[in-house]
Amino acid sequence: MREEKIEFETDNVFYNSKMHFCRSFFSIAVGSINKKMNFTDGFCASGIRGIRYIKENDNISKSYFIDANPDAVNICKKNLISNKIKAQVIECDFNKAIRELDSDLIEIDPFGTPVPYLYDSIRSLWSKKEAYLSITATDVAVLCGPHKDACIKNYHSKSLNNEFTHENGIRILLKRICQTLLEFNFGMDPLISLSDQHYLKVFLRIVKGDASAKQSSKNIGFISFCNKCSNRSFGTEMQNICEFCNSKMTYAGPLWIGNIHNKKTIGQMKSINKKRGYHHNEKITKILHLMNEELTLPPYYFDLHQFSRLKKKEFIPKIDDAIKNLKENGFCAKRTHFSPNSIKTDAKIKEIGDSIYP
Repeated sequence: MREEKIEFETDNVFYNSKMHFCRSFFSIAVGSINKKMNFTDGFCASGIRGIRYIKENDNISKSYFIDANPDAVNICKKNLISNKIKAQVIECDFNKAIRELDSDLIEIDPFGTPVPYLYDSIRSLWSKKEAYLSITATDVAVLCGPHKDACIKNYHSKSLNNEFTHENGIRILLKRICQTLLEFNFGMDPLISLSDQHYLKVFLRIVKGDASAKQSSKNIGFISFCNKCSNRSFGTEMQNICEFCNSKMTYAGPLWIGNIHNKKTIGQMKSINKKRGYHHNEKITKILHLMNEELTLPPYYFDLHQFSRLKKKEFIPKIDDAIKNLKENGFCAKRTHFSPNSIKTDAKIKEIGDSIYP
């Protein structure tokens, strides 16, 4: 097998070729960190993600690969040798192994929810003033609404299965991570948060101390939503009654209502991507641009197809025309990486209608 410049074997070990883009995108994220780190690939399988992080970046010192499957451990060792990488490969349950390792960056990419692996990962970082977590969730149906009871059980939050459900999912995941960090007096700074295909993935810096923890706790809140007129709002408290139609509002949360990307990180990733010549170079450039557009805007988006159905309009406005009209009326409006048919804006539901359907 070959992915970018890396040759490797998989044999009977799980390998998802559809995650090629994801591995490239987050290898760039790793490269944006301007410090040396000890790295742990927590669910390594063939080892391709960790191998790419190491070979494509010069900021990784020691590295550890963990997998409970002996076949995966054997293949990972072969792939490390063929790629001339010295690393410790551990055949063990993740939670047991991670406690003994000196990590600065932990990659958690399990099948399904990452929640069972948060506590021991963060406990292993207890002595660090600063560290990094790269966390994937593939239980999208849980985080994004269809399986609400499971979301409450696993993430301690209520989800919403609506038009901006994938951003809800990212923010519920970030909140659950934040809550665990707070138990250890860590705060967090989300550097990049990605919704793509069948998974959600976040990359974040964690910082030890009261000030950081208290600041992070202030970014936990709710998104209120009106099923009748599609009005929505956010804050540290829920809004019970819709200001436009007086209907009772529902909610998603508690969830993370702060920024989900870091502007400096996006800029560094753009610069690194220009030099790498990845197969997905153009897609990475586009998504980083959209992430930069999303900064500072409210924690939800508006699907223009859904909006047109709500307003019982026969035509759907073009994205660029809707953005132009909103800007002309004094509002901020941008595209979003979460949905090609949607916009982010600081305008309220009535103001959007008045702007794009004058």
